[in-house]
Amino acid sequence: MNSSHPLTARSPDDIIAWSGGDGIRVGRFVSEVRTLAKQLPNHRYVINLASDRYDFLVGLCAAMVANQCTLLPPNRQPNTLQQLIDDYPDCYSFGETGIDRIPGFIADQDPAADVALAEVPEIPDDQLCAILFTSGSTGASTPHRKYWRTFRDGALINEKGYRLRGGKVSMLATVPPQHNWGLETSILLPLVSPIAISSEMPLFPDDIARGLTALPEPRVLVSSPIHLDAFLRADTGDLRIDHILSATAPMSQELAQELEERYGAQVTEVFGCSEAGSLAWRATASESTWHIMDAFRFDLRNDGVQVSGAHLPEDVLLSDRLEIVGDKRFRWLGRDQDMINIAGKRGSLAHLNYHLNQIPGVIDGVIFLPDETSKRLAALVVAPELEPSAILENLKQAIEPAFLPRPLYKVQMLPRQETGKLARKAMLELFENQRNGTKSDGESATRSG
Repeated sequence: MNSSHPLTARSPDDIIAWSGGDGIRVGRFVSEVRTLAKQLPNHRYVINLASDRYDFLVGLCAAMVANQCTLLPPNRQPNTLQQLIDDYPDCYSFGETGIDRIPGFIADQDPAADVALAEVPEIPDDQLCAILFTSGSTGASTPHRKYWRTFRDGALINEKGYRLRGGKVSMLATVPPQHNWGLETSILLPLVSPIAISSEMPLFPDDIARGLTALPEPRVLVSSPIHLDAFLRADTGDLRIDHILSATAPMSQELAQELEERYGAQVTEVFGCSEAGSLAWRATASESTWHIMDAFRFDLRNDGVQVSGAHLPEDVLLSDRLEIVGDKRFRWLGRDQDMINIAGKRGSLAHLNYHLNQIPGVIDGVIFLPDETSKRLAALVVAPELEPSAILENLKQAIEPAFLPRPLYKVQMLPRQETGKLARKAMLELFENQRNGTKSDGESATRSG
C-alpha cells in the first residue's frame, strides 16, 4: 500500500510566514491551502509565477492537494514560458495573468480571516509534485521531477544540514522560489521546521536590509555570493543577522569572513544540484572542505561521482570533480564543464574566474570559452575604474599566459538571473554584441586583446 505524509506537522499556532508586518499562523495557512485547492482550474500542470513568496507557498501546496504538478521555470522570459507551454499544453498560470495561450488564475481569499484549523491534508509519497528546470548556466535547461517523498524527506535532512541553531527563526530569501535553492530553503523547510518566511522577494541591498529589519530576531538570510557581495559593499547600516545560507555559486573565504565580521552571522555555504538538492555544507570562513549530509552516499566512479539517498527516486551522477579527504568529507575541484585545454595546458574556468573576481576594482566578471572550437578564452568584465590592460596585468600575476582572455570586453553589467547565475545563452549574446560592435542597454565596447 502506498504511504503518505501530512503536508505539515507543525502546530496550528506556529507562525509560518510574515506578510506586511502580520504573522500568518499554520492553521490559517492550512485552511487557505485547502480552500484554494478547490478553486484551482482543472488542468494537469500549473506554472507558479507568484511574486509573493507566501502566495507561492500556498499555490504550490494547493496544487499538491489537488494532485496537480507545478512547473518551475528558470526565469520569466517570454520565450522560456512559451517553450514550457509547448511542452506541457494542459497547463495554466498561477499568480500572474496575461500569458499568451494559457489561462491565468489569481487566488481570491479573505486575508483578514484567521480561520479555524482545517484538517491537514495527506500527500501520497509517490505523488509527482513539481518539475523543476535548471538555469541553463552550462547549456540547455533540463527538467527534473520532484516527488512528495523527496520534498518532505529532503526538508528534514536540510533542517539538520543547514546548521540552523534550533528554535523559531525568521527567514528572508533573495533567491526566487522557482529555483531549487529558493524552493528548498524558503518554501519546503518551513513545512517541517519552526521557520517563518518573509513574503517579500528582495533583490537590491536596501530592500534586503529593510526586509530583514522588519523581521523579528533571530534572522536567517538565504542568498547567493553575487547578492551577498553587493549587500556587503552597500551602506545598509547596523544590522544583526544570525545565520547566512549561501549557494548557487562558489563563495570565497574572504567574503564569508567579512560577512561574519560585519553582521555577527554564522555563514554556511551549501553544495548541491537540481537533481538531488542540497548535498553538503561547509563553514566557508574557516574551512575549504565540505561535509556530506548524513542521508547521502558519495561513490567515486570513472565517469564522475554517484550520489545515492533513500529519499531520491534514483541515483544521481554529478558532473563535479571531487577529492574525498576523510569520512563524509570532500574537496571540490571544479566541474567537468569547467575543464579546458588551451595550447596543451589544462585548467579550470572556476579557478580562472576566482582570480578575475579577486582583482580590486572588478565588480563582476566571467572568463569563458566562446565555443568548443575556440583556441582562446574570452572575458566580460564589470570594472568601471579599470582599463582592460590593467585587468590583464593583474591576471598575469595569478594565471598562466595561455589562459589570459583575449578578447576582454568591459561591460556595464552581466545578464545574471535572479539567482545570480549566468545563463550561457545570454552571456554569448552579450559577447557577440560586443564583438560585432553593436551595443544594447547595459553594454560598453571597451576591449583589450
